[in-house]
Amino acid sequence: GPFMEKASHWFAEITGTAFSGITTSYDAGDRPVIAGQRPGNGPAGTVSVEGMSEGTRDQLFLALRLAGLELHLADHEPMPIILDDLLVHFDDDRASRALAALRSFGQQSQVLLFTHHSHLVQLAERNLGESGFHYHELAG
Repeated sequence: GPFMEKASHWFAEITGTAFSGITTSYDAGDRPVIAGQRPGNGPAGTVSVEGMSEGTRDQLFLALRLAGLELHLADHEPMPIILDDLLVHFDDDRASRALAALRSFGQQSQVLLFTHHSHLVQLAERNLGESGFHYHELAG
């Protein structure tokens, strides 16, 4: 449905060419579970959540969160999304993609990303440009 379509879009956006989206698979008990879909079709192209790295699982969680919020925003007033050190397990390429996705999501709602990793600020500067984000360093 719409939720899975939106989550697939965000997951593909964040992971680049590694995943084309999200699909459902079945566990050993024949229960439906979410899985990542590699480019191309077929069961060999699916990766279970357990088969994903910690960073990819975080990217999946972010995609699911953005999809849920996007659907919520269709019928409700914008509300801020507050993220704290969300990108800690992302490599630089996926962190850059996630920052671009958050900038895009920021067209609908305010996005606040807290981090103590200065290299993320450098990635944002390099990939989003000065007008693509606002940076504020907290003292103390």
